[in-house]
Amino acid sequence: MSNNSAITKTVALLVKNLSTRNRDIISRRFGLKMGRKETLESIGQSYGITRERVRQIEEFSIKQLSKVAIDTPDVTKYVSLAKDILNGSGGVMRETDMFKAFSGNDKENVINSSLVFILTIAMGYSSSVGGPIRSRENDALYSLWALDKQTADSFKANISDLVTALKNNEKPVGEGELVSFAEKNSIKNPRSMSVFLGISKELGRNVFGEVGLISWAEVKPKGVRDKAYLVLKKENQPKHFSEIAKLINVTGFSNKKANIQTVHNELIKDSRFVLVGRGMYGLSEWGYEPGTVKEVLVNVLKKHGKPLARVELVAKVLSSRMVKENTILLNLQDSKVFSKRDNGTYTLRKA
Repeated sequence: MSNNSAITKTVALLVKNLSTRNRDIISRRFGLKMGRKETLESIGQSYGITRERVRQIEEFSIKQLSKVAIDTPDVTKYVSLAKDILNGSGGVMRETDMFKAFSGNDKENVINSSLVFILTIAMGYSSSVGGPIRSRENDALYSLWALDKQTADSFKANISDLVTALKNNEKPVGEGELVSFAEKNSIKNPRSMSVFLGISKELGRNVFGEVGLISWAEVKPKGVRDKAYLVLKKENQPKHFSEIAKLINVTGFSNKKANIQTVHNELIKDSRFVLVGRGMYGLSEWGYEPGTVKEVLVNVLKKHGKPLARVELVAKVLSSRMVKENTILLNLQDSKVFSKRDNGTYTLRKA
């Protein structure tokens, strides 16, 4: 934390020899005064110049400062400190995490902006002091810092490989299996998974500690249906909708409580769930098919294409529905749908 005031003094000494306009542009572009970076557009408007001209001034000033930085011991000190921080995280860190390690605050502020500024000008020269490199935020990754280009490229490749492997796997992987999963798919540095998850916008961890794609309902559930799917899959057996609501609430998805009746209303409209008994829901991926007990009986007989004994019919229905045996027998008595043969077996009545 003692670095906080010292780094701003180092920055002030570095920029003092720039022209007034160039110094102002650099300060605003990096957030050296207010901690907030300004766009090329807004700075250009204030000076009546194009955004491209602002970019040229920024680039020229960085090159000019890079030459001065070679002979500035404090620059070397902060570059070395940043390298030490990065080494402690395997050579790569999300920018906000490096901010936290350096200043104790992961938000944009003057101190963190000063660090980015010093590391940026350090990237502008090739000497033994050569600093870490920055990779800007894009659609797939948050802003990150790496010890060097090779480390950054390797890290990005590992994340890309992990995303591909998970897509092929089509389901999340438990934390305990993650290292072996990564090694099986030839992904290097699998033990840096927390860094992967912190930097990748495509990867995420659900409330059960399983890692997968953030776009999957099993990783980032968006509503009651997704949350119900996740807890039911974890339970691995049918549950009453009131129990599902309780599971959602105790799992800790959010502070918003799931309403019991809302759960029932939502699940009955979602094809991922099958009502397998009085208020009991199972997942269709477990082999449950939608429909009433009577419809299940019809499907069983159609599927087998031959008469079945009562015992067989009852057993097959009970394997897919949580109902009483008498309920099944009562449905079999519908003579408009089922026909009982002389040998006691049942078949569908011909239309």
